Amino acid sequence: MTGPAHARSGRATRGPRPGRGRSGAGRVRVAAGTLLAVVTVALVLAEGWVRAGNREPVLALGRPVAAGQVITRSDLRVVRVSAAGPVALVPASRLAQVAGRAAAAGLPAGSLLAAGDIAAPSAGRGQALLGVVLRPGRYPPGLSPGQRVAVLAVRASGPGGRAAARLAGLGVVLSVTAGPAPGGAAEMLAEVQVPQAAALRVAAASAAGQVTLAAIPAAG
Repeated sequence: MTGPAHARSGRATRGPRPGRGRSGAGRVRVAAGTLLAVVTVALVLAEGWVRAGNREPVLALGRPVAAGQVITRSDLRVVRVSAAGPVALVPASRLAQVAGRAAAAGLPAGSLLAAGDIAAPSAGRGQALLGVVLRPGRYPPGLSPGQRVAVLAVRASGPGGRAAARLAGLGVVLSVTAGPAPGGAAEMLAEVQVPQAAALRVAAASAAGQVTLAAIPAAG
């Protein structure tokens, strides 16, 4: 009887080896942790890719400007950045509106322009702001804010087919707005800053439809 009892005792002690269940659960936890790490890395990479793809073109300064200095097109650069936060950067689409405005503070080269960096248009001491209507052919191609111009009063052709022209004043273009003119031609409205001494002459020429702008090349 000892033999069968021993055999039954041997069968009774068979079963899963100690620790087999625990090691299986450990492998599951390791696999789950690895999967979580992979997903986390993938999300981080995806977020970085999305941010890189969503960079917006904004305006930056290519050279330093002093407080109160008029910002010209040659001072500006377009860069692509991805920025988040309360600072409102100036989009590149506003380049024409920014050129010709004064800097509200001194800014170093490479600065990204924020809305608060640009001063509202205002006439300096001894200066006047005037709006002039420009008929087709009476302004240079590519007229843009920040350009220095000579304001000419050009009368209709006189004897011999010659038009009489006189200098009404020198100025800086602050803004340019295009608008339809009779016949579909490109009439322009320009805001120009001129010395006060020339303001009456420029205003009279504009009222008579005689204003012609001639671009003055930048020095140097």
